[in-house]
Amino acid sequence: MNANTGNPLIDDVQRADEASLVARTAFNAILEGRALDRDELMHATGASVADMDRLIGRALMVDDSNRVVAAHGLSLVPARQHRLTMRGRQFWTWCAIDAVGIPAGLEEDAVVETTCVQCGTEVHLELSGREVVAATHPDARIWEAARLEGRGQAGPPHCALMNLFCSAEHLRAWHDVNANEQGSERDLKEIAAIGRAEWGYLRAGGDSTCACGDCLDGEAGG
Repeated sequence: MNANTGNPLIDDVQRADEASLVARTAFNAILEGRALDRDELMHATGASVADMDRLIGRALMVDDSNRVVAAHGLSLVPARQHRLTMRGRQFWTWCAIDAVGIPAGLEEDAVVETTCVQCGTEVHLELSGREVVAATHPDARIWEAARLEGRGQAGPPHCALMNLFCSAEHLRAWHDVNANEQGSERDLKEIAAIGRAEWGYLRAGGDSTCACGDCLDGEAGG
C-alpha cells in the first residue's frame, strides 16, 4: 500500500482509506458466506503485513487457520449473544448495534435474536429495508458505549458493552450498578439510523465514514 509521505495528516488519511478498503473487502466476502485467507485478502487489496496487523483485533478477526472470519461487526462464527439472519444465512455480530445497524445500513430484510443483558429475556427483532418493523420488546434500549483503546476477540473492547436491554428500566438498573461506564442510551429507531450512517456506504460502494466507532483505526479508541 502507500508508503509514508512524511506528512502526518496525509499519512493518517491514507491509512484510513486503506483500512476501509481491507475491511470492506473482508465484510463483503463474509456477507457472501466466505472467509478469505489472510494472504488472499492482502493480495486482493494490496495490504501489507503491517496494515493487517493494525486491523486484527479491531476491524478484523482471524481464526487459527488465518482466515478472516469477521469484519466490521459481522461474523461467520459465534461471537457474542447477538445472532443475525440475513440473505438466508446465519451470522453473529460483535455487539447489539451491529446486529440492528448492519441490516438497516444495507437495507436488508433480517431477523435479530439476542438477549437482555440485565435479565436474560430473549428479544427478537425484524427489519425490513431501513427500519425495525417488528419487535418482541419495542421499547428495548441499546447502550452505545464510549470507545475504548486496545484489541479484542470479538471486535474492539467496547463492543462487549454495547448490549441490548429489554426496556429502558433495565438499562438504567444496569447503569446504576455500572455508573462508571461512559456512553449513551439509544432506542431502536436511533440504532437503525446509526446503522444507515455507518454501513450505508457499503450499498453505495464508497468508503466508510465511521467504521464501527473507529474500529478501523488500529489502536485508537467505535
